[in-house]
Amino acid sequence: MASPISEQCRSCLTTLKCIASALSGSQSSRISADQVTEELDRLSLWIGNIGGLHRPESPLSLESRLQEAEDVFSHICELLANLNDVASELLQIASGKRPGEVAPASPIAGGDEDQEADEISEEDELLQEVGACIARLFRVSSLIRQAAPRDLFAKALTKNRFSFNDQFDIGHVGEKFPKLSSDGTYWLRKRLGSAITQRRHYLKYIHDHRDKLEGASTLHEPPMAPEIQPSSIQQLRTTLPQGDSTSRPSTYITKATTLAPGRITPQILTTEGDPDSDNDAQSYTTISRSVDGDMESSTSSRIPKLEDLQLRNRPEFECPFCHRMKKFKSERLWRKHVFNDLRSYLCTFPNCSTAGKMFGNINDWWQHEMQNHRISYFCRLCTSTSFFEESKFLAHARRQHAELLEDGDEHALLKISQKPLDQIPAEDCPCCSEWVDRLRARELPSYDSRGNTPDIAVPPTLFKRHLASHLEQLALFAIPIESPGGNDDMASDVAIEEASSRSNLSI
Repeated sequence: MASPISEQCRSCLTTLKCIASALSGSQSSRISADQVTEELDRLSLWIGNIGGLHRPESPLSLESRLQEAEDVFSHICELLANLNDVASELLQIASGKRPGEVAPASPIAGGDEDQEADEISEEDELLQEVGACIARLFRVSSLIRQAAPRDLFAKALTKNRFSFNDQFDIGHVGEKFPKLSSDGTYWLRKRLGSAITQRRHYLKYIHDHRDKLEGASTLHEPPMAPEIQPSSIQQLRTTLPQGDSTSRPSTYITKATTLAPGRITPQILTTEGDPDSDNDAQSYTTISRSVDGDMESSTSSRIPKLEDLQLRNRPEFECPFCHRMKKFKSERLWRKHVFNDLRSYLCTFPNCSTAGKMFGNINDWWQHEMQNHRISYFCRLCTSTSFFEESKFLAHARRQHAELLEDGDEHALLKISQKPLDQIPAEDCPCCSEWVDRLRARELPSYDSRGNTPDIAVPPTLFKRHLASHLEQLALFAIPIESPGGNDDMASDVAIEEASSRSNLSI
């Protein structure tokens, strides 16, 4: 029977710490203590995020979470065993128990015959394999997250521990966008403001749940003997796990979330690749800098840069919002993740059947608006006859083509006649009027505001980026991020502090 995951994790940590200690101050080794410490940091990050130090009987342990997926559990045990074996071999060399082997490298293809190729040391190869084993562990944790059938956002909203008053956020929407401050637009102001409140609820749930798991575990696990503490781990708020006191299980798997059998196949486990990578070819831009650079700056300033989150330039890091292990190829994909996690996009039309739905994917949201609301009606029996209003199209059909409605099926006629708009009036932005004024000033420099107001229409993709930027700004208001002189940030913090006080009083 395999050793508990917690024991295997501790064994790997201890071995790597011993290697780093043995190499400190060494002048003869082919690898450095810093290189080993870097891998130790990565392993500590993985263990803390996945909750690898919980006892087997704990509902938070991997044994409990993966009880219905024995193949996944066995694969993790195998990876940890391989890591421990490789680290033990490296420790023997680092501690001087045996010398490391050195093999001559193959001659450099096309190089000078007299040019000497670098030798390949056993220490280098073992250290590379340590890094490869840890990379595979990160991959498995990503697969577990993807396979877990739990919508944390929806779950958070079912918890009534937190009491947030949505009137604060509804009022903020009206102050942020004066166009939405009238009585006639209260429905949209309320929809957007209530969505901010729901995001606060979600973020508070994620943060408190993580802290509760972290604090409760202190009661069950004895601390490890103090050893070298890598200072760099402090930068990610994930110290070297000492018992369960510093284990930080990710909230995407809790005692109520187990992995269903068959969700991860053996082929997936053994396939190399990045399960978290996003398609770089997918179209996604928050706003065009040439049109609304000020809005892009305002949006991006609330999201930390990748270089500030990544440890020693390693790709994996713990997302400060969802507290999952993530890695991204670019800042664009990182921002996309944040907006997806916050469910940043909502339908901006009244009387919509999905009015309460919060979209995480910008393309899904825009497809909904383009297919259901931003449409025109094209009469297929008349040449070049289009209508932007459903009522006018139906009136035309009743007047000119009454035979089409003999069966009374107006809905079917509307469906086959509608098509997405090719151009969208810039003044249709529900949040602002400034955009259309800027476009008029730029595109029509001779425009006189005292005369007739020319219509400005833009392609759907440009309108999408503009409106999305407004929704993204509102979504980020739910995040309490320190910003010197940022009144929005201060106000957002006040809302959270008030809700926290009410939550504490109710416990």
